Amino acid sequence: MIFSRRGDKALSLRLHTLATYYNNTSVIYDIGCDHGLLGLSFASRDEVREIYLVDPSPLVIRSLRQNIKTSHIPRGNLSININQEEGQNLQLSPSPKCIFIAGMGGKEIGEILLSLQSQLLDHDRVVISPHRNILELRKTLSTTELGLVSESVLEEDGHFYLILVLEKRDNLPNVTPFGTYLWQTAVGKAYLNKELRHFGLHQDALSRAYVEYLLSLLAACND
Repeated sequence: MIFSRRGDKALSLRLHTLATYYNNTSVIYDIGCDHGLLGLSFASRDEVREIYLVDPSPLVIRSLRQNIKTSHIPRGNLSININQEEGQNLQLSPSPKCIFIAGMGGKEIGEILLSLQSQLLDHDRVVISPHRNILELRKTLSTTELGLVSESVLEEDGHFYLILVLEKRDNLPNVTPFGTYLWQTAVGKAYLNKELRHFGLHQDALSRAYVEYLLSLLAACND
């Protein structure tokens, strides 16, 4: 794989959208990085001084190291660090940072954030995109010091992707159990109907409460 000098040309819509939530800090973490495209898309930004690509898979790390050797990534004063490590075991940089975690389940993301939250600085940003166990993740997030900057959903190739932007900041609202700002757009309404179909099959108390909430939103839209 050859990375472009700008990097973002290689990004999918989902990864490109995640990258737009970058907060101009000098340090980037891409946890569960896989191919590393998201983290490396920041390589050409002058303000970025350190990029950490983190993944526990030795195969991923081996491939990533080889790809970086043969690519044309602008370096200058940039430090690119490749860590074969579980996200929850990281020792974070003491500098202001933006952390991306995408492509893994909500349970795993919650465990990582619970482990790392004591190392976060005020105004550090965390951008996450879970692909399952979202209700459980929301419950976990409501117990942390991370407040909600924004939440949105996008559709790509027939799949919906939830994006939550979080910061350690006192004046931010808590993450709500079922989402607050997701449902107003056309994509959000399509996502609502998809969630109703999926969670309508579940019988646990949390799923039933979620379905009741979604039905109330749908009724309000039809009034």
